[in-house]
Amino acid sequence: MYRSVGDDVAFRDRYERDWMDWAEVDARPFMLYLQYLVFGGLRERQRQLQALQGLWNICTITLREMFHPETVGNLLGHCEEMEGHMERALAIYNVSRNLKPRNNAANLHILRLGGLQ
Repeated sequence: MYRSVGDDVAFRDRYERDWMDWAEVDARPFMLYLQYLVFGGLRERQRQLQALQGLWNICTITLREMFHPETVGNLLGHCEEMEGHMERALAIYNVSRNLKPRNNAANLHILRLGGLQ
């Protein structure tokens, strides 16, 4: 998984070089993200929207308690992209990047959406 842009890799210490090729995310938001994808594929729109609302609830209520809040933001941003809300997705990716500026997939999402700020 590539999460780095520019010189991010140069700032990794030995410990980070060992684990930075792995993606880590908290279980509950990841489950809701998967539900969003599955219910979308099954064309169960109401259940898909419930999963998205659950992900939003986690982001607004318990994000501070997450071990990987920046990754949760990236999942939510991706859902908002799939909803067609590009400006909202970009704003969420920027929040994620502010939480963890280096070695964050949000950097690539922001570049892809053309919103480098």
